[in-house]
Amino acid sequence: MLKSIKANNIALIEKVHLELDKHLNIFSGETGAGKSMLIDSIQFAIGNRTSRQIIRKGQDCGTVEILFKDEGGWGLEYLETNGIPYEDKEICIARALYQSGRTTYKINGMMATRQMVKELSALLIDVHGQHEPQSLLDVTKHIQMLDCFGGEAFKKQKATYKKLYERLQGVRAQLSKIGDNDRRRLQLKDMLSFQINEIASCQLKPEEEEELKAHYQILSHAEKIMRQCQKAYTYLDGESEMSASLLLGKALQALQDISHISPETGSLYEQLSALEAELQEATYAIRRFVDQVDYSPEALEEAQSRLDSIYRLKQKYGNTIEDILDYKAQCEKELEELVDGENSREKLQKEEKELQAELDVLATALSKGRQVIASSIEKEIDTHLHDLQMPYAKFEVAINELDTFNNMGKNDVEFLIRTNLGEDMHPLSKIASGGEISRVMLAIKTVLVLGDVIDTVIFDEIDTGISGVAAQKVGEKLALIARGRQVLCITHLPQIAAMADSHFLIEKRVDEKMTTTVLRVLEEQGIQEELCRMMGGFVTENTLQGAKEIRHMAENYKKSLCG
Repeated sequence: MLKSIKANNIALIEKVHLELDKHLNIFSGETGAGKSMLIDSIQFAIGNRTSRQIIRKGQDCGTVEILFKDEGGWGLEYLETNGIPYEDKEICIARALYQSGRTTYKINGMMATRQMVKELSALLIDVHGQHEPQSLLDVTKHIQMLDCFGGEAFKKQKATYKKLYERLQGVRAQLSKIGDNDRRRLQLKDMLSFQINEIASCQLKPEEEEELKAHYQILSHAEKIMRQCQKAYTYLDGESEMSASLLLGKALQALQDISHISPETGSLYEQLSALEAELQEATYAIRRFVDQVDYSPEALEEAQSRLDSIYRLKQKYGNTIEDILDYKAQCEKELEELVDGENSREKLQKEEKELQAELDVLATALSKGRQVIASSIEKEIDTHLHDLQMPYAKFEVAINELDTFNNMGKNDVEFLIRTNLGEDMHPLSKIASGGEISRVMLAIKTVLVLGDVIDTVIFDEIDTGISGVAAQKVGEKLALIARGRQVLCITHLPQIAAMADSHFLIEKRVDEKMTTTVLRVLEEQGIQEELCRMMGGFVTENTLQGAKEIRHMAENYKKSLCG
């Protein structure tokens, strides 16, 4: 169950800390007071997408923390699987959103991902929003809703079917890739083989182009390089009396005689000695470089031809040698897959037939399972609809067989209903009354929730479009669910609010030019006064007497459920 909610700087909420009852928690307030913010806060905490606009104006960060007591153990099992510690069966989920757009999630104080939070919260809480009845009008969702009523055996069959169906799709994709057009396949093989051979014949090396360019630069200027290097060598170490090495040698001789006289003359001698060694090394380097220059028109032509070959390949296959080699590897992989595909086409076709046979068996089992589920829930939903002041309503699940497989089997499902005696069954989407849609949704959810393992259920304005006796029956239905589950319900109807085990009032306050939404738990006197407001009157002795009376009736009804 959800023990508490802490929200800071969320929309109009500055700071809220609520301790919740384990049964029916009612939230009410004037229109515009911000009742939806409570649900928005919970949705925010459990990972639903939102925007920075949810952060209270003027604040840098909005945070929500929700604390669960997981008596069922489904969430605790998830924590153990993911190595998250816990104490006393408690699970704390926290989220913070910053104005920068950064968001953080924590589970029991440890950093977590949004996916982890969504997976965990799905085991702990079920939120039914005020717009959810509209999903009843979407026929494509009916099969998913029906399957939610299935037991473990049915769900295992469905999981097995889904796995095999995904494999079938993969096999068909492979067969499609292999294709049945032999001419096109041969053309593709020839093209890939040609491209691979063209690149391979060039025997490219990753760093080759830069080295070739540098070598070509030297070869194309070889004559000038040799001429100028020879001049430099002559100036440095030639036979002339003006060569650098000869003059430097004379300078060293001149300083050698005085090098012992003072530190300064010794330092000068050492500097010239080092310079002489460097001069000799530079001279030798020039000679070695000149010897390495291959002044050959053939070598120049060979380098040019090699660069031209690389350039032609770059025009076809990539901007760099690395790109060309990557393209060659890709072609080799495609060719291998093509050849393997040809060899494995018969194998894949055989596997396709086997998968189709297995899926056909499973689809038949799923279809039979859906028939059983439908037969069971039709009666239960009818019972709840009659309780909700729709005495002549009849709910029916139409299950049709399809000719082809899809990810759900071979069924097409649509919910049908008759709301008045003597009418024919017609699609649920034909219901015009919002109140009828809400009651049908509540009847379906009642059956689903009572058979579910999730401890906490939230109903956001499930009472849309209803009043009077129907509202009373909706309240009774919520009270029934709340005997075995924790229920949070936002309502504007006194008949529903009277069933509260804990009642929270949501109010909007304006202080120092700022609007704030506050929530406070009501004692019995406060509950009766709020019921007066919800009944549309002022708090008088007469309206209070009416409030006390419906509270008394609600308490008696809840006691009858326990008895």
